[in-house]
Amino acid sequence: MNTSGGIFIGGKSLFFMIFMAITIHVNAQQWINQKYDYDSTLNILYGSAINFNGSTDSLTLDLFLPRCDDSSQVLLRPLLLFIHGGAFLAGDKNDLSIQSFCKSFASRGYVTASIDYRLGFVADDVAWNCNYPSYNCVFAADTAEWYRAYYRGVQDAKGALRFLVNRYASYRIDTANIFVAGESAGAFIALGVALLDTSSERPPLTHTILDAPSPSSNSYSCSYNVAQNFTAATIARPDLGGIDGDIEPTSINYVIKGVGNMYGGIFNNLLQAHRFNHPLPAIYSFHQPCDLVVPIDQNSIYWGLSWCMTNGYNCSAITNTPIVSGSRAISRLNATNNYGYVMQDDFTSVVFPYNYLLGPGSCLDQVNIPCHAYDNRSLREDHMAQFFSTRITTSPICGATGIETIKDKSILRVFPNPASTWLIFDITTDDYGSVAMYDFTGRCIMEQREVSMGENKIDVRELPSGCYHIVYRGKSGESLASQFIKL
Repeated sequence: MNTSGGIFIGGKSLFFMIFMAITIHVNAQQWINQKYDYDSTLNILYGSAINFNGSTDSLTLDLFLPRCDDSSQVLLRPLLLFIHGGAFLAGDKNDLSIQSFCKSFASRGYVTASIDYRLGFVADDVAWNCNYPSYNCVFAADTAEWYRAYYRGVQDAKGALRFLVNRYASYRIDTANIFVAGESAGAFIALGVALLDTSSERPPLTHTILDAPSPSSNSYSCSYNVAQNFTAATIARPDLGGIDGDIEPTSINYVIKGVGNMYGGIFNNLLQAHRFNHPLPAIYSFHQPCDLVVPIDQNSIYWGLSWCMTNGYNCSAITNTPIVSGSRAISRLNATNNYGYVMQDDFTSVVFPYNYLLGPGSCLDQVNIPCHAYDNRSLREDHMAQFFSTRITTSPICGATGIETIKDKSILRVFPNPASTWLIFDITTDDYGSVAMYDFTGRCIMEQREVSMGENKIDVRELPSGCYHIVYRGKSGESLASQFIKL
């Protein structure tokens, strides 16, 4: 290779800044519009863990990969992990709403995954008064069981995320652009995955605590108890382990750019402490003030449902539920303390009227139009997609080809792509221009001047893995051709 120009570090070219501005605009539209087909791989085993009763649960996920016209197989995509709801007691990765989200965002260009996680808690050993089916299933032995069920879900979701990160090359995931979203209990877990990242935030009740009495036979038919065997008088409650869990450790750095919080909340203040050197994830929240299950402000879980059941069905009030901070309380916590999180709040206006029969949001009205749900799911989905799109820095985008050219595609050819040892620049003009390589922060990491026609070789073994942009300029300095490559 002609070395008369030498190698230098630093500087952003005007071309690159214009290119990046165009790329960011195109990327934003890319991640909003649904335009891709997708492939799916179902029931992938990502790990196993001990459940609330001491048995081992096998944990699986479904994966959805956008189908793009990038035959070079080097382009990366953001990852979006979706987590189902169900009060930490029910639901699975096949929930229709979660599957719809996965497919919708895969068609936008994301790699998406829906996961299962450990369900269940030790139910109360009291038979509560109510003729409503499964009413006993929501009664925990004590408040600690809610914290422990949530914590297990966070550990599992973190393990699923690391499982995917460890296979980023196979699934073509950009580990610098990861998003997590969920509904109800799944939203609690999604917020925990992104925000519960220091040991000081760990709920104290997830350490070893006193055994719980085995549940009464009234709860044996609950979905989370069907496969359990309760032979002992008590159920041990050991230490649940570290905040990250044990599934799929990784040494690969990854960045959670955003969280989708669909009518969820937090058990304790997860905004105050954040792991050093990790950017604050942006948070999109949708919630309705009339939600009977998860309060939009600060209140106990099932606050409104308990009122409805005691006033309309002559049932016992739901006990042993913790106080949580819903979506509006999270937003106010951030604003009041100037924590610095970027948040978008999508809140409706209907409030719970504390009326059993009359008016929007009343107990009877919510039999058919529940407020612990979407008022318009497709609208909220679009809003979340728009919000996330502004955070994504993945480039090149899904759907581009491996070569992006300016003016004359035949001037520059760079191979192999991807490269691991040597990179060859094939120049087809005798203009004796220059070739420069940029990383995706805009930093010029190499420039070669007066490049001769033909094949020129450079050693790339010392460069970090990642995507790079190669620009060929003529002698006049005009940009003539470019290509993306991956190392």
